[in-house]
Amino acid sequence: MRRRVNRIASGPEAGAAVEAPRELTLRGVLLGIVLALVLGAANAYLGLYAGLTVSASIPAAVVSMAVLRMLGGATILENNVVQTIASAGEAVAAGAIFTFPALVILGAKGPLPYLDVTALCLAGGVMGALLVVFLRKAYIVDERLPFPEGVACAEVLRAGEETADARPLLVGGLLAAALKAAQDIAGVAPASVSGARWIGGSALSGEMDISAALLGVGYIVGIRIAALVFAGGALAWFVAVPVLSALHPELRALGAGEAASRLWSGQVRYLGVGAMLTGGVATLWRLRSRIRAALAESVSAMRSARPASLAREETDLPAGVVLGGSVLAVPVIFALCMLLSGNPWLSAAISVALAVVGFFATAVAGYLTGLVGASNNPVSGVTVIVLLALAMVLKFLGVAPGVGPRLAIMAGAVVCTAAAMAGDSMHDLATGFHVGATPRALELAVALGAIVSSFAVAPVLNMLIDAYGIAATPTARAGALPAPQAFLMAKVTQGVFEGGLPWGMIALGAALACGLALLDGYLERQKSSWRTPIMPVAIGLYLPFGLSVTILLGAIFGADVRKRAEGGPGLLFAAGMVAGEALTGVLSGALVTAGVKLPLF
Repeated sequence: MRRRVNRIASGPEAGAAVEAPRELTLRGVLLGIVLALVLGAANAYLGLYAGLTVSASIPAAVVSMAVLRMLGGATILENNVVQTIASAGEAVAAGAIFTFPALVILGAKGPLPYLDVTALCLAGGVMGALLVVFLRKAYIVDERLPFPEGVACAEVLRAGEETADARPLLVGGLLAAALKAAQDIAGVAPASVSGARWIGGSALSGEMDISAALLGVGYIVGIRIAALVFAGGALAWFVAVPVLSALHPELRALGAGEAASRLWSGQVRYLGVGAMLTGGVATLWRLRSRIRAALAESVSAMRSARPASLAREETDLPAGVVLGGSVLAVPVIFALCMLLSGNPWLSAAISVALAVVGFFATAVAGYLTGLVGASNNPVSGVTVIVLLALAMVLKFLGVAPGVGPRLAIMAGAVVCTAAAMAGDSMHDLATGFHVGATPRALELAVALGAIVSSFAVAPVLNMLIDAYGIAATPTARAGALPAPQAFLMAKVTQGVFEGGLPWGMIALGAALACGLALLDGYLERQKSSWRTPIMPVAIGLYLPFGLSVTILLGAIFGADVRKRAEGGPGLLFAAGMVAGEALTGVLSGALVTAGVKLPLF
């Protein structure tokens, strides 16, 4: 892969002799903060609804180019800073929605506590944003990982030097918003179509969500990932559910749809749990040499008394600043653990352990982003491993069942947010690498975006939960949000303390994941263009099937991979559909919170 950059100068001497380009500006920072808050709210809804988030970088880059072009004097590097700040909102939202709603599922009453959510998001967000500084050169410069969305965003920014046409983004957003408004606000359009029947004593059920956002998600993630997600869903609903229903004749008194839903929620979706756990372990094993190399380079950087290079394009934040900012997260975690457990030694141990695990999670998430892109970064797999291990340790130490699951979830939120932020940060640094940006400017920008977005997460989550509720909890309303990852986190931690986890299904899911890993290794040796990574299949096993179907349709409609990689209008249209539906979902939540009864008709 050849690097194309727009350089002002290169080398130490040129960097000192030529004036630096317009890059980290006040107007860029302000615009980036606004976009971070808006796109973070949109992704919070999307993640609770679909279990997936998509990178906000490309829509943010297009909006930035349009706005800054009107203001005049914009540069490609200034636009890069704006999209970097904006994309941080999506990353913080991802870490929050995968974990904090689990507290509601565990039975928490009232709104999520603002202070707790904000403090933990700050700790994880800053940790993830800063620790990747030690990994940037290893992953982006030395290894030259592909970073698909980073390259696509760089192409969009380059195209913006000629024109900043946001019309596809706007049209896609308006169409998706109109459909979502017809469904949620007006109540005149269905949200899904489904069918179910008993066939020879087996329940067969299928569903398809009517969602512009899911079509856009499918277009963005591509046919290969979408096909694997669909394969996981088909295996769950067309194989596992019929087989189990045939083994439970007492369910035949129910309708086929209800029987299938009960089996999936109580048994089959735990296939996804086992597959995610195994996928996380397999990921860490595959990356062991890369992680060791990154750690060695980090130690070398901290010991070095002089900067590695004076060139602007190679200037990172100093190691002392990175470590100092990351260490500040430790007392925050300690204080919240103390409030929950009242045990200073346990709180101190958890705080230090999370700081170490946080760096490990950033290393994994950064590498995965380089392979599959920020939108496909399976941070939930790493988080589940941390949660399961932490819950088992807490139970062994005698922590009460009323405190243990909640403590594990809140500790896991730090790791999840750090991993999500690390993937986003590395993606933005890859974009900057391809357009000749200053790494230090982007590292400051993404940390700022993480800090600002953390203060807005709790109100958005509480508004969505109040408006829609979480499915299968007392908060559920019409159109309740599935929150699949949050259910996964809650059930795993609760199952460790209270029992009741279907370990047989978890083991079967783990065995399935092992088979996929072996097949993936074989395909890799054969240099096949199709691979079988575990995480997409695991997500399909765990998500409601209707989501998988629509995501696959979106991928089929957008099968022109080259057009998508070059940031063509199709990609912008798809990103607009995702943003339009998600923002309308947030608007619907705001109306319900304000007392408006929806749907209107």
